[in-house]
Parts: sequence; C-alpha cells; structure tokens
Amino acid sequence: MRANQFMVMPPILLLVLLIFVYVCDANAALRVGASAASVSPQQQVFLAGYDRNRRSDGEHDPVFAKAVVVTDAHSAIAIVVIDCIGLLYPDVVRIRERAGQLLNGGLLSPEQIIVTSTHTHAGPDVAGLWGAHIFSNGRDEAYIDFLVETAARQVVNALAQLQPATLRVASAQAELSWVENRSEPGLLDNTITTVQFINPTGRSIATLTNFPCHPTVLGPENHLLSSDYVGGFYQAMDQRHGGANLFLQGAIGGWVQPLQGDRSFTLATDYGELLAQISTALLLEAESIRTPALEFTAATLDLPLENFGFKLLMFLGVLDREIFAGHLRTEVAWFSIGGIQFATHPGETSPVYSLATRELMGNPDHSVILGLGLDALGYILKPEYFETPEEFPHAEYLTTVSVGPHSAPELMAALAKIIPDQSNL
Repeated sequence: MRANQFMVMPPILLLVLLIFVYVCDANAALRVGASAASVSPQQQVFLAGYDRNRRSDGEHDPVFAKAVVVTDAHSAIAIVVIDCIGLLYPDVVRIRERAGQLLNGGLLSPEQIIVTSTHTHAGPDVAGLWGAHIFSNGRDEAYIDFLVETAARQVVNALAQLQPATLRVASAQAELSWVENRSEPGLLDNTITTVQFINPTGRSIATLTNFPCHPTVLGPENHLLSSDYVGGFYQAMDQRHGGANLFLQGAIGGWVQPLQGDRSFTLATDYGELLAQISTALLLEAESIRTPALEFTAATLDLPLENFGFKLLMFLGVLDREIFAGHLRTEVAWFSIGGIQFATHPGETSPVYSLATRELMGNPDHSVILGLGLDALGYILKPEYFETPEEFPHAEYLTTVSVGPHSAPELMAALAKIIPDQSNL
C-alpha cells in the first residue's frame, strides 16, 4: 500500500526528494582529516630572516607542521602548512616521497600533497642563507630530517582520521590598517578567504584562512622561536573554533609588510587576534558548498637563474640546489575543492600576480593564492623592478633576493596552461 502511495507522489515532491537525496549523498562523499605537531627544534639553530648568525635562544610559541587531507569518492588532496621562512622544492619533494612510503598506496597520491610555508622570520633556517657568515650554510640537516619526517607523518595521521564533512566558505576584502605595501603603496590584494570543514556533530575539523602579509612584527633582535602574528592567530582560532587551524600565506612580495611598532610579542599577538576576528566574522555568513568534488592539476617549470649572487651561493654550497641548464626547477599547482579554486606561487609574488591569477581563474567568488606554495624562490617581482629600480622603494634589496626578471612572466604562463578555461565551465 505504501509503495503504491509512493508511486503516485506528485512529480514536484518526487523531484524535491531526489534532489535532497543527491545533496546528502554529495556531502557524504566529502571526508576530511587533520593533524598538527610542533616542529620546534630541541637544539639551538640559526634563525631565518634578517641578520646572519642569529641563533635561537628558546621558544616563545611553537612552530608547527599542520596537515589537512580532503577526499571525495575518487581522489584526495593534502595541504601542509609549515611555520618557517619557506621550504625549498627539494624538501617538498622529500616530504611527498616520505608520505608516499608511509602510505604505501591508496587514494592520496604524493604528487597531490601541497606544501606551503607561513614565512615567519622567527623560525629555523631551512634554506641555508642565515648561517654564521656569508659563506656558511645555516641549515641543521638533523633538524631538516626531523621536519620532513614530522610533516609527512601529519599527512598520514590526517588521512587516518578522515570523517564525513560538510564545507562552507566566505571571502571578503579586508583593508587592514596595519598592512601596507612598502614598495608600491596601494597595490594590495586584500582578499581574505576562510574555508571550514565541519563534522556531522557540527564541530570544526579544520579551518583554512588565506591572507597576505609578512609575519615580521618581531625584529632581528628577537632570538626566540615563534610563528610571529600567525601564533596569535592560531591561539585565537583554536579558542573560538577548535579543530585544526591553518594560516595560508598569500602574495607578499614587493613588499607587503605589517606596521611593526614596538616589534613586541604583544603586538604580534594582537595582529593575529584581529585577523582571527575577521575570519570568525566571515564564518557567521559563510556559504555552504553542496557539490564538494575535487579537481587537481600541476606542472613543473624551469625558471632562468639570472641572479649572480644565488649562483655564487650555490657554487659555495651555501644554497644546496641543483641547476638545470641554467634554470631552477620548481612546480605550480591548481586545484579545486567544491569549486573553491587554489593556485600556488613558488615564492613571494607581487600582489599584481595574485590579482592576475584570480583573473585567470575567472575571478570566482572564492579563491586562494598559496604564496610560498611548493617552493621558496625569494621575490617574484614585476620586471620593472629590474628595469627601473629607482621607481620602487627597496627595489635594490628585493632584486638581490630574486631569481630574476623573467620569473614572474614564466610563472604566469605556466599557471595559464594548467588553470582550466573558465569560459568552458
């Protein structure tokens, strides 16, 4: 009898029921796990950024490796965030390879593990540039081994903790009074995007917040390990939301900095708290994503190494990186989680390229630029910084820590090849 009643259900009600079932199934297909661990060194290390021979003298707040793994019925993507100056591509490859060994197959391909850095100037020297003197490498290889192993294990742990999840997202323009572009005042990408994964009980599994600003409130006189204002952000988000909270650095090149004031830990914490307030407010009006499918594409590219200083440091072994026919090999990736588009930049890009990348993606309602994504090649600047440096404050310094004037055009050409044509979507 009930079967007959179902068969004569009005078509409009049947359609609504089918849509409801489809939406529920789509959301159920999304599974998310997260994991985090301190990667603070137990031994004294050289700190990255500012002056050479700046040695750590304890810890103010821990530096972390955090991972989120997102899966649908067909594939998986991992995002790993490390509180450091910027992890180089060869070490990113090491993390992927080690995670692959630990996973020994399965849904998550090592190539779909995206590793990015927050760029704190109060973390260990993971590049080698800040040793005792200009001709010495500042990396502690035992620490790098520990960092690689810990980061890889966070991916494995996150995958082991997968649970059904729903997805919500919000984006806005956040014109913060304490963020400025010191080379090109007014040229900023003020986009803040917050993505949150919620489990069936309504609790946060993980929250991702993307915004561009150097974590350089703390100055060269500091000798304590810290993630700078990112640490204050973590603390505030942990208290408000629970779960794992990841800060995704944006396009901070040319030269997006915070107002540094007294350069105190209190000021850094306050800035992090302010950012957490904005992220939390956004989540109150977040949009729920109903079709959380995953897409992923990536490509390697060789950027011409035109910086003589970099060449000399590589020759001397201060920078340990292979050169391929005069080029540095790196990688760019584009991926989508439920229509939220992500693109990586392998260094500190000018905001002009962040805005250009969003345009390549069709200027969607929600997009994320992962600065220092998959690599840390220094500043990726407009060619004009090299051609007419007198027009840009700090250009003399910025160009000395850049691979060269052709990096930005090559990067954008590579992204244009891998980002899907939005007119066909």
